[in-house]
Amino acid sequence: MSGAPQADWGEYQALFSHLEVTWLNHAGVSPISSRVAEAMRARIEDALHHGALHTAEWYSAFRRIKALAGVLLGCSERDLSITPNTTHGINLIANGLEWREGDEIVLCTQEYPANVYPWWAQQRKGAKLVWVEPDSEGRFPVEAYAAKLTKRTRLVTVSHVQFASGYRHDLAALGRLCRQAGAKLVVDAIQSFAVFPIRCEEWGVDALTTGSHKWLLGPTGIALLYVSPSLREEIHPDWVGADCMVDPFNYLDYRFEPLPDGRRFENAMPNHAGIAGLEAALNVATTFGRDKIEAEIRRRTDTLAEFLPGLGFRIHSSRLEGEWSGILSVTHPKSSPEDLAARLKMEGVVASVRDRRLRLAPHAYHTEEQFAGILRALERAAGA
Repeated sequence: MSGAPQADWGEYQALFSHLEVTWLNHAGVSPISSRVAEAMRARIEDALHHGALHTAEWYSAFRRIKALAGVLLGCSERDLSITPNTTHGINLIANGLEWREGDEIVLCTQEYPANVYPWWAQQRKGAKLVWVEPDSEGRFPVEAYAAKLTKRTRLVTVSHVQFASGYRHDLAALGRLCRQAGAKLVVDAIQSFAVFPIRCEEWGVDALTTGSHKWLLGPTGIALLYVSPSLREEIHPDWVGADCMVDPFNYLDYRFEPLPDGRRFENAMPNHAGIAGLEAALNVATTFGRDKIEAEIRRRTDTLAEFLPGLGFRIHSSRLEGEWSGILSVTHPKSSPEDLAARLKMEGVVASVRDRRLRLAPHAYHTEEQFAGILRALERAAGA
């Protein structure tokens, strides 16, 4: 389903023709497509006119979502859960494990806080954080993680793509490293999901979590969580409710029997409008082709990486094969990143500032005309 696109690319681009600004911040909160908006609107209208009469039909979306996501994540749909956000998934893992005094958690110094604080909190239970520093070019090669592993390493946690620099980790190599060390590998994939290939089972990823509101172009407040069967047996969730039990509707027969698959992490009434939007976003990505989306983002970021140095910009993001992403982190010697972002906004182009640099994150749906406008806006911002 992530292979050749099955529909006209102009049709894909038309799903975003309603935008009144040019969005270069897909590493933040992204716009949603018209199909996502229509799906969410239909679910809300259903609730408006019929209350919860069609709840069973709403829940049927869970199965379809997991089938679509399982293809994109390279895993069984039985091992997937639908959660409120990426942070929720990381907390389920971090708080559900039984930590021993001296257990080491390895992570890098440029992680997004959602993949830091849940692990930080485990220090009160005896765990220890071990930090991996970037090399001189801002990269985090596998060797840097290998140098930090010890007999006490319990877990390695990474973002597949770093939120500020855009550096993309080699998950297959990290998975091999963790298996050899007897450690678990946990991944925050929100900056890569639906753009880059992910093979959880093949690569030895033990847990992965991703929201839908960045590169998938879905709504906020809805996410996916993958947990391998072996890790699932080690997790004892603190957040439980009727929905994650074997017999959820026999309300007064209290039996603590969690479901045997990914549903054990779905503990209560979900955000059904968000679920409708998530399903629509997954359908868009799979219909038009994950690999086509990746190729278009590569083409756009390559163009920027070639164009910007001529305007005096310095590119801080790796463009090496296997390390590049949809994020370009740049600076200019004559302007602060804040000033550059403000000038772009005056041109109707929305970018962001992260780690004292201008962060540019284009997507595949930009038309040739829109992208030409982006280049002109960057030229004017640099020359102001």
